[in-house]
Amino acid sequence: PSGFYTAKYLLKEDNMHVTIIDRLPTPYGLVRSGVAPDHESTKSCMADFSATLDHPRCSFYGNLEVGTDVSLNTLQSAYDAVVLAYGASGDRKLGIP
Repeated sequence: PSGFYTAKYLLKEDNMHVTIIDRLPTPYGLVRSGVAPDHESTKSCMADFSATLDHPRCSFYGNLEVGTDVSLNTLQSAYDAVVLAYGASGDRKLGIP
């Protein structure tokens, strides 16, 4: 979600173009697949994210992993700025009995 919120506010600037690159093939991460259907207030942010993706100055490229499919150096050469906004790639045991 942090990447989408960053993109949303960057797009408020008239001269800004935003490219979102995601390791997953589809946007929204766990908001799409990991939130229970009865948590509507959490899932409601998807409408906000959809509006961001629908913006004419926003592009989405899924199924690309930074560091594997494209290097950070390549991104830094191609763009004026690079924002790395990512979550955990797996779960973590808390050790609570």
